[in-house]
Amino acid sequence: MEYIVISFKSRAHTVRYAEFLRKSGTYCQIINTPKEAGVGCGLSVRINVNDFAAAKSAVRITAYSSFAGFFLVKTVGARRQVKSI
Repeated sequence: MEYIVISFKSRAHTVRYAEFLRKSGTYCQIINTPKEAGVGCGLSVRINVNDFAAAKSAVRITAYSSFAGFFLVKTVGARRQVKSI
């Protein structure tokens, strides 16, 4: 399983960003930030890999100063790999 996590250093910005994505028609969830990412406020936005272009565009539009990064999360068996992208 693969998905993308978008992390912010502000809980408020995380919630506002998720609302922006939803209003734009992009499915997303607010999740706990994977500890392997080592950044953020503890909450992140999870999206499907296919929605990465829309998510990048939304980051540019919203321009939140607390943006911490995009992370690709891969789960293989019981192992989870998190990579900054």
